[in-house]
Amino acid sequence: MRIARSDLRRSLVAGMLAGAALVAASDASAQWTRGFYVAMDVGLSQGANTEVALSGPNTPTRCDRLSYPSLTDAPRDTGCLAGSEIGGLYSHAPEAGLGGSVAVGYGFGALSVEVELLQRHQIIHNTLFTLGDASGATITGKDTEWSPDRPPWGDISEFRGRQLFANVYYAFRNPSRLTPYVGAGAGMSQLDFRYYLGFARKSIAEGYLEVFGGDRANPGASPDWQRAAAGTVSELATDLTARDLGFQLLGGVDFAFSPRASLGLKGRWVQVPDISADARWTTIRSHAPVHADGATPFVSTLDFSKLGHWAVTASLKYVL
Repeated sequence: MRIARSDLRRSLVAGMLAGAALVAASDASAQWTRGFYVAMDVGLSQGANTEVALSGPNTPTRCDRLSYPSLTDAPRDTGCLAGSEIGGLYSHAPEAGLGGSVAVGYGFGALSVEVELLQRHQIIHNTLFTLGDASGATITGKDTEWSPDRPPWGDISEFRGRQLFANVYYAFRNPSRLTPYVGAGAGMSQLDFRYYLGFARKSIAEGYLEVFGGDRANPGASPDWQRAAAGTVSELATDLTARDLGFQLLGGVDFAFSPRASLGLKGRWVQVPDISADARWTTIRSHAPVHADGATPFVSTLDFSKLGHWAVTASLKYVL
């Protein structure tokens, strides 16, 4: 049986086209996700330089009735009756923490969508306050009063962030097994953490009376309120929880080591909402957290910003 050359050429061309189609389909399946998939990420996270603005009514130390042997000894001039405002802007430099996520998604080829549950635990050690431009005179004017052994300090601890995001990814096709991609997501964000701050005044031995022109060798020559305020501590500790909308930007690269599974490296920036809360002080000048009248609670407003974080994680994806 003889085969014509034209038929042979047509058969070879058809075979080559079919082979090319199979290779293309194989490449696409290796690089682009099609169908349902599950993914898991784990790695390191780093928070932003969280800023805390403190504001609220204040009682001047000299007007504090609890700093006098008798409540009637406290001054009642206009400055004491009107009170003042306390304000400060403080920056906290966080350390690295751990983060991870699980996701379920669907790939349409270059485009994929998923629902992701993301969680991170941040470690933020005790941090000396860095006063910002918005700090009020009530705080900055006392810089000579703070104890040199315990200058103003703050602590953000037990920090947990949880996000439930819907993400969209776009993958860039190329001839290798490496598939770079970019993405974005948005959804509900929840933050839980404990905030603490403290201010300790100099003791008489550290020179508190000299701040006002007195003499530690002759403390009796200084007013009662100055002697009573020496060495006192004002502290605030509160647990905070906030829920609001957040978003994230993502990018990374996957390496397909089988038609269904891939390993990758992912980077992300997560922006979470600012938090504002009113918090009652734990103690004021080492006594109950009340104002000069001895009854009104000492409450300040805390405004937290720059609570977002970036993270670098290893990722595993499996197509179902």
